[in-house]
Amino acid sequence: MKIFINFISLTLFVLFTFISCGSNTFIDATVYEDAEDGSTSKWEVWEGYPIQNVEIGANGSSRSIFVEENWLRNEDGSFIKDDNDFPINGAHYELPIHNNYQFILEFDKMRKAVEETELQYCFTVGVKLNTKDGERHISFNTFYDKENIEANAQWIIDGTVKELVFPLSMDYVDIENVWKHLQFNLVDYLNRLDPGNEIIEVTAFYFQGGDDYLDNIRLVSE
Repeated sequence: MKIFINFISLTLFVLFTFISCGSNTFIDATVYEDAEDGSTSKWEVWEGYPIQNVEIGANGSSRSIFVEENWLRNEDGSFIKDDNDFPINGAHYELPIHNNYQFILEFDKMRKAVEETELQYCFTVGVKLNTKDGERHISFNTFYDKENIEANAQWIIDGTVKELVFPLSMDYVDIENVWKHLQFNLVDYLNRLDPGNEIIEVTAFYFQGGDDYLDNIRLVSE
């Protein structure tokens, strides 16, 4: 009997050690897009070109989602510019999500190598949230990094949605044809600019800009 009890204790110790060492087997994750079904039906295109499901993937997978940039132009072909005289990239792609308990965003992204042009696009990636204090957007913007703009909170859509914008390294634009893994703790970023607020639900993932491959979009628990 003593030998049997010791065997059980040893087995539990080994199992506990295996879990504690961080094996991915035990990560609590919900995957919203890995592109392996060959479809784009889960996505909504607000502005831009149709999303493509293509034969290239991150981490040895076979497929990913490809989104294209969409420079807005006038009828004469000239660029439409914002109040700061910057050309506007109007691409906006959205993936609906409904998750009320996993608040760490992870995904893989690869910048497609393109011919040199007069324009260097920046991109914004983010999520939409329902929070204790109302709807919020959390955005990560490479333009903020390029122009050395600090993180800030701004109101959009007639003041009804508060968007929290953070700089994101231009390395994600400048480095081409290399998969990069991105991870954001949404609770942490929300509280940096909106202290005391709480996430009730993540409702959408969105990507503005292009030309990029996206893969393994998921939410995980701490």
